[in-house]
Amino acid sequence: MRLALTAALLCAAATPALAQSQPEPSTRDKTEALARALNNPIVQEGAAAMLTNLAGIVLDTRVGPAARYIDPTIGEQDTLRDIQRRRDPNFEKNFHNDARSAVVIAGKLTEGALQMQDSLDQTAARLRAALAPLRGALTTK
Repeated sequence: MRLALTAALLCAAATPALAQSQPEPSTRDKTEALARALNNPIVQEGAAAMLTNLAGIVLDTRVGPAARYIDPTIGEQDTLRDIQRRRDPNFEKNFHNDARSAVVIAGKLTEGALQMQDSLDQTAARLRAALAPLRGALTTK
């Protein structure tokens, strides 16, 4: 989910460039651009801020009316934020740091996937070849 939100942020930032007439970049080019963006500290901070903001919206949900039956320490007016703040007074800072770390990891995973691309393509081709007889048998009946 974090990667999807980051990708959405990057797509929104790239909209003016898409308006120009130019050949469609390859999937590899797009993936390389995504990896570069996810490894950019400014993008990492922006994505973490966006995720923190989105989480804040959810954390403002009042859950006390139902949650108090599960946990009597929860008040009727309590929000998810109130509950989490009691458990960890620094949770908002920790969430932001964790979100930023997740974006960093997404960048590294994207780089790793690019490095594995040739091997993955070869594996996919071998799997297609191995499954071709089965596919043929299933389509003839």
